[in-house]
Amino acid sequence: MENKNADQLLKKYLEGTCTPDEKAIIESWYEKETQNRIALPGNDTDLASLEDEIWTELQKRTKKQSRPVWYPYAAAAAVIALIFSVLHFVDFGSLKSSETIFSQNKIAPGANKALLVLADGSEIDLSDAKSGLLSKQAGVRIKKAADGQLVYELLPTASEVSPGSYNTLVTPKGGQFQVNLPDGTRVWLNASSSIKFPTIFNRNERLVEVTGEAYFEVSKNRQLPFKVQTASQLIEVLGTHFNVNAYADEESTKTTLLEGSVKVSQAGGSSGIILKPGEQSILLKGTFSTTSVQQEEAIAWKNGYFQFSGEDIGMIMRKIARWYNVEIVYHKDFVNQRFSGTISRFEEVSKVLRMLELTGSVHFKTEGRRIVVMP
Repeated sequence: MENKNADQLLKKYLEGTCTPDEKAIIESWYEKETQNRIALPGNDTDLASLEDEIWTELQKRTKKQSRPVWYPYAAAAAVIALIFSVLHFVDFGSLKSSETIFSQNKIAPGANKALLVLADGSEIDLSDAKSGLLSKQAGVRIKKAADGQLVYELLPTASEVSPGSYNTLVTPKGGQFQVNLPDGTRVWLNASSSIKFPTIFNRNERLVEVTGEAYFEVSKNRQLPFKVQTASQLIEVLGTHFNVNAYADEESTKTTLLEGSVKVSQAGGSSGIILKPGEQSILLKGTFSTTSVQQEEAIAWKNGYFQFSGEDIGMIMRKIARWYNVEIVYHKDFVNQRFSGTISRFEEVSKVLRMLELTGSVHFKTEGRRIVVMP
């Protein structure tokens, strides 16, 4: 084995060009070393020998899901320190103390939780509801499938029923849910979100109202456009895959297109912009802009991950607050910074916070369901 190969692998990791295999190797090594060796007093492990170990493992490693890593956005030195913690940049006494605090305040991740509000105002807690028929309304049957998603099935009598009845699906903080609408469109709702939709779409359009964040896979129907109304904008499609982020506590509304095409316009406006796959529209203070984005990042939440690319800690903590149903408080001396990284949404919040702490740029204190962000 040649050390130059290890050097190349590490360089690729820092540049973000590793293959999933290579990334998994470095990150799994990092986790193993931080747990088993790095914290030992007097550790003088030679960095070159560790490079040899990583490269040897690369040659025999099969594909595996990568482990999470966090690092400050514009600080290469911190990235290197995170990977090679043998250089002792971490205050292990402080880290041990944090782990003790976190272990005493276990906060579980969110789960499939939602409330279905029927047209007559009655409510069904989908978290507790068993699989099978939940309700039967005029022209439609509502079921909870074995995999947990909500499914609307049109009955043969649906064509005889006049549209006008609406249902609303609401996810709380710490909840998410999937629904198959009467036209076959599939919708994933993120935490603290809602979708209002007719049990039978009318003959002119398929219109739904959304708050929070939702991912859509729209059933194709060229004669009947599908429209998504948020507080600030209107999205029009015929059949496509897209994500809309319209949380009230975010400065902007973002629409990301994965497949097909969509027209995005301001609420009440006639003109708009057309998005192509891989583009994201940003509506900020009444003005639209577009940018190219990584599609996987926009729908990481739907696939079970937090994935950030240069996001500030405020935005990261708002996402954590919604998913873990916690309150976020900032220390008066805290200075905002940007981070990049990926981690499962189904870890306890303590693991997410510890990963952020390992950068040395931010620290946390948990008090019940309150998280204090500190310098």
